[in-house]
Amino acid sequence: MLRPMVATTAVTAALILLAGCGGNDKKSESSSDGGGDTSTTSPTPSAPPIASFDPPKAFAVAAAYPSMRSQGQSSAEESTVGMVGRTAVIAGTDGMTGRDIAGQNSSWTVPAKSAPTTEVSEQTKPVAAKVDGKDVVAIAYAETDKGNGTQKPKGLIVFQWIDPTDGKKVAEVTADLSQSLGPGAGSPELGAQAYDPETGQFAVGVSADGTSQKVGQVFTVYADPKTQKSSVLPFVNPAGVLNGTIAGAKAGNTEGAGNGTVVLADAASGKITKQFPTGMDYLNPVAGGPKHGYFYGHKFTSSRSGSTFKEDYNNTLYSVDYAIGAVVPTKPASAPKDDMTFECLSDLASAVVCAGGQGDGSRELIGFDDATGKKSWGYTSQSANRVVPEVTAAFHGVVYAATESQAVLLDAKTGHDLPSATPSSSDSSSPTSSDTPGSGDTPSSSDTPSSGDTSSSGDSPSSSDSPSSGDTPGSSDTPSDGTGNPGSDMSLYNGKQDSPDAVSANGAVYRQSANADANDLESILIVLKPTA
Repeated sequence: MLRPMVATTAVTAALILLAGCGGNDKKSESSSDGGGDTSTTSPTPSAPPIASFDPPKAFAVAAAYPSMRSQGQSSAEESTVGMVGRTAVIAGTDGMTGRDIAGQNSSWTVPAKSAPTTEVSEQTKPVAAKVDGKDVVAIAYAETDKGNGTQKPKGLIVFQWIDPTDGKKVAEVTADLSQSLGPGAGSPELGAQAYDPETGQFAVGVSADGTSQKVGQVFTVYADPKTQKSSVLPFVNPAGVLNGTIAGAKAGNTEGAGNGTVVLADAASGKITKQFPTGMDYLNPVAGGPKHGYFYGHKFTSSRSGSTFKEDYNNTLYSVDYAIGAVVPTKPASAPKDDMTFECLSDLASAVVCAGGQGDGSRELIGFDDATGKKSWGYTSQSANRVVPEVTAAFHGVVYAATESQAVLLDAKTGHDLPSATPSSSDSSSPTSSDTPGSGDTPSSSDTPSSGDTSSSGDSPSSSDSPSSGDTPGSSDTPSDGTGNPGSDMSLYNGKQDSPDAVSANGAVYRQSANADANDLESILIVLKPTA
């Protein structure tokens, strides 16, 4: 799977002093019990600085947290992770937990549901967005409400926007799907997700499960944290959202349908404002960039010339401009001997990268300039001197990916390999040589804190670090293992640093698979600190 990227510029190391413990710069007033005591209260020690690199190009493992399997969660269902500023988050059907990258703020957990009669079946990937200019974690859950007396259960999509610092809800919107999917239709099934990072507007593709008469039909469910309202767009699957406009796909997605259409719609009213027929049998959303939504379509074609019968596939990627509706088609370079599967990521700035593959194992990587929606670079697994890596994330000009042997970085603008970086001397956290990643960015054994490592006074867990009743089992703030992060257990880390799943200027995060014999352990949350 893939994740986000951006146009690469020279990386300037910068330290952001974040008030995790918050010093008091007001002088204390004189004692009121006489004596004219003029002594002042000692200021609270400030928290250690958090390194910030935009974008980061090297990491060191900061903590490892166990993530327990949600109640009723099958082995096939996986948690999802995100990175918002300095907070790493992991979500499952029970809810979402956030942890400060340096352990300077208490962890928090927000449950997915508020009533015991509601069942949660799926969750989206938690993403970084803003509401009224403030950072939030945005997420959506697919739920079934069974607490309606004699009325049949109804499907819900619950959207949450959470303050990443303390876990408080900034907004929550519940969309009732009983009109779209029908009462008693079973659990809604989530498809594509799209969001506007600057407004927090969120859209998800939803379909009915096999118990509904509307099985196979797709709807876009949209919610706005500012207006606290939701809407439903029938037969549309979302690729991107920008300031109240949804870019989506309408298609029968069946052989011979030929009705694949790129659309723009007003999100609040659900009215389609522009349409672009592609003639494809299959058309699906793959990414939303800051200026364009992206789609992949394919169609089986055949022709006969005399005694020669030719069969192949028409494979095409499309971008649509949110503002004017202009559509740009792009043909993959791979031979059209089979339909392809594409996964794409935006770097949230100026680039989108798409990785595709065919059934024979051939792979292709394509980079788009999001300003124009046009292809800017690309190569295939047939290239003489390059392999196509697995793309895991993208952020502000950098593509984070992995080959069979190591984590790698690519320039999102050009596709060129980026050299491994070493920590800047301006990093006041003064990383030692053990913090410097090798060619594969794999930390050495010295990266694992020894028993002699102690946290600074700013990292010591306070009484407020005690887990709340809503904390996910196994993720409570137990004493630090020496990393300064309460609840971390570095013995769970397998010693091989992988490419991140989500990145911010302050850090990164990924899921490490749990041991097969750990029945209750769903995965390990690995938190990375940036070093360059």
